[in-house]
Amino acid sequence: MTFGRLKRRLYQLGFIDEFGPLYAVYTLWFNDNGVSTAQISAAFLVWALFALVLEIPSGALADRVDRRHLLAWAFGIRMVGISVWLLWPTFSGLLIGAALWAAHDAAASGSWEAMIHDQLTAVDQAHDYQPVMARIGQFSHVGLAAGTLLGAVLLQVDVGIETLGWLTVAAHVGSISGVLALPDAGRVVAEALLPDTSASSPRTGPISGQILDDVARGAQSPLVAWWTTLRQGINDARHVPLIAKLVFVGAMLEGLFILDEYVPLIARARGSADSAVPIIVFVVWVGLLVGGEVAARRTSIGSPALGITLIIAVAVTTIAFVTTSVWTLVLIAVGYGALETVWIATDARMQERTPTATRATVTSVRGFGGATVSMLAFVIIGLMSDGDDPTPGHFIVLAALAITGVLIIQWLPKPAQTDQ
Repeated sequence: MTFGRLKRRLYQLGFIDEFGPLYAVYTLWFNDNGVSTAQISAAFLVWALFALVLEIPSGALADRVDRRHLLAWAFGIRMVGISVWLLWPTFSGLLIGAALWAAHDAAASGSWEAMIHDQLTAVDQAHDYQPVMARIGQFSHVGLAAGTLLGAVLLQVDVGIETLGWLTVAAHVGSISGVLALPDAGRVVAEALLPDTSASSPRTGPISGQILDDVARGAQSPLVAWWTTLRQGINDARHVPLIAKLVFVGAMLEGLFILDEYVPLIARARGSADSAVPIIVFVVWVGLLVGGEVAARRTSIGSPALGITLIIAVAVTTIAFVTTSVWTLVLIAVGYGALETVWIATDARMQERTPTATRATVTSVRGFGGATVSMLAFVIIGLMSDGDDPTPGHFIVLAALAITGVLIIQWLPKPAQTDQ
């Protein structure tokens, strides 16, 4: 497959996977059915907890099996979870659906990034990981925006939220077929990127090399191979200093990427009509598109610039929470744009420095950290909620993001191709 054709398929997959008219308003679906803001926050906590438990084991699994098939299963599990929400819109149904979606998140986390890196490596384009990931992110956000706008139009003509949900379920057929249509590139990478197995290597160690040797020889049973991969991935994430720093910073960014989750509830608390909520969320996602464009075009942007940009964006976003106007919530788009730029750059620099044999596992360790951060954030927001208004707890989230900006200035390395 040519590089151009591969990119088109990945972009299409990014779009259809995130297309969902329900996503911007699903919290309102439960609120309308008597589920309180505190209960919704509790469900978010369960969501994060399940993802936390499954995150790293599923990452090690993704380093042992066909990542395309694992992603297809993940999309199918999410489809079932959304169906449960629609058929059983109670607190219990919300919990079950959240647990299923968490299983999707855990299976996709690490698998998604590693699969894309594999696909690019197979066509000798691994150095384009950051711009390609930025473009995939943009297509994903366009998918979100398209679904949101469709939802807004349908709500305006009195189509119910439940119908938006079933349209979202149907879109998963495209996600599953799209990922299965990609070529099998995983094991090509294992041979092409055999890591340096010397103990002095800063990027890998002897066990990582042994894992690939075992793959080639078929010397390990599946369970032993999975366990070996799991241990080495955790070891790389904990004991290789640069990777450990990148995992920590990435976990903070990933875990605090939650401001949009509460936008519908904050808007409603400020007196907004439900039909205006998708418009506000759409503007926030436009910010993500802009952030992705910056990441795609500026692959060598320095850590000081990235950290300072995030800190300034947090200051602007704070205005959205200290004011009471519904329309100041669109300022969250500034924060999300900066988050997207910094997130993509941080992810690319971690992937560059992570051994191929444990890439999904290390990425899942980062996801584990992100789920932990999200869980704490949801607890704080839920406990600090003023009735059905979740605004107060968001100031803690913003402060944590500002601190992360400082760490980025200190820790984030240059891109590998310029780090000579």
